[in-house]
Amino acid sequence: MSEGADLVANSAAPLVADDENYDSGIDNPSLASSTQSLTESVLSHVYENGRRYHSKSVGRYFLPTDEQEQDRLDMYHHFMLELLGGKISLAPFDRDPGFVLDCGTGTGIWALDYAEQHPASVVYGIDMAPIQPSYVYPNVRFEIDDLELDWTFRDKFDLIYARLMSTGIKDWPRFFQQMYDFMNPGGYVELSEHDLNGVRSDDGTMPSDTAYNRYLTLLTKCMASNGLNPYLTLTDYTRMLTSAGFEITKTLEFKIPMGGWPKGKKAKYLGLLYAEMSKTGFDAYGKSLLVKEGGLTVEEADQLIRECVELLGERKQHVYYYKWHIVARKPE
Repeated sequence: MSEGADLVANSAAPLVADDENYDSGIDNPSLASSTQSLTESVLSHVYENGRRYHSKSVGRYFLPTDEQEQDRLDMYHHFMLELLGGKISLAPFDRDPGFVLDCGTGTGIWALDYAEQHPASVVYGIDMAPIQPSYVYPNVRFEIDDLELDWTFRDKFDLIYARLMSTGIKDWPRFFQQMYDFMNPGGYVELSEHDLNGVRSDDGTMPSDTAYNRYLTLLTKCMASNGLNPYLTLTDYTRMLTSAGFEITKTLEFKIPMGGWPKGKKAKYLGLLYAEMSKTGFDAYGKSLLVKEGGLTVEEADQLIRECVELLGERKQHVYYYKWHIVARKPE
């Protein structure tokens, strides 16, 4: 069976709800991350609505950088490992690639795991916020930078990995072109993104006014007003990669259940993981934008976020969203 077979083998097949009672049995791990020794200006933060945001990212990246968000990002890394059958990467190397770039490395957990599994590789993790650990493997380099500026790396890469960049990249064609220009022939780009165009249901249990889509409609409108493109599809990403010169070698489309409602051990576990992450995720993605750009009061934003979180626990709306994983290759 392929990676995530019960979710991706036929993404057109409906997810079936499990009517039996269940106990999630999921712990909420907290993987602590300390910051690097950097200048005071790089480390400065602002606080609003009870969350901490990195001051250098204001206006460019709208999610917080506090410990609560770092825990969610680390849990998302576990979620991705579960989704891909324990594989940290699907790029088909027969040896350790020389230089690897992790775009938007966040807490640095992917870069650290990849470096541990590939000791002959040198892994660069780039992010705008300094939330990576100080003590790392000797083959890991963390740097603070904006990937939408001109790239100035001295090395060219054999693997460039990027996931969840839709909240930070405004010019995707340029982003992919810089990937191509800074990649060795035969190298791979690996992209993981999710559909923000709305959630779906296969069995009619989702009402037209569901809180999920009320939240998403307002969130994506706010993102678009800030120069982002939250309406991209799998076809859009593959088209832009191809236009940059890459050859698409693998595309996977997953149905990700929102909550532990589906049948099937893997689908249920991923849904439960999603629900656990979303206890803080709806707030992380939306609170700042809904209040500052969406015209909601803090109380109205809190109410909408609370409705979404409560729906996850009720299991009455059998909803899911699409997640895409793309591997592309630079020709020899």
